Amino acid sequence: MSIENEPFREIPTCSRCDIEMEHRGSGVEKTVPLIGSEVEYQQFGCPECGQGARFERREQDEDWSRAGV
Repeated sequence: MSIENEPFREIPTCSRCDIEMEHRGSGVEKTVPLIGSEVEYQQFGCPECGQGARFERREQDEDWSRAGV
């Protein structure tokens, strides 16, 4: 199942505003151009303050985890 068709299980809540964030985008990118492994990602943003969150996974059966900064 592709990530565009797979719903994100838990919508993150903004730590500042305490409201649900909105889905802003998703896709796949390489960790290192040309030779790196692919990482799927989902991005969310707070409609009030603009704070964002990004979740990633390396494989389809892996759980989504919050990306480090």
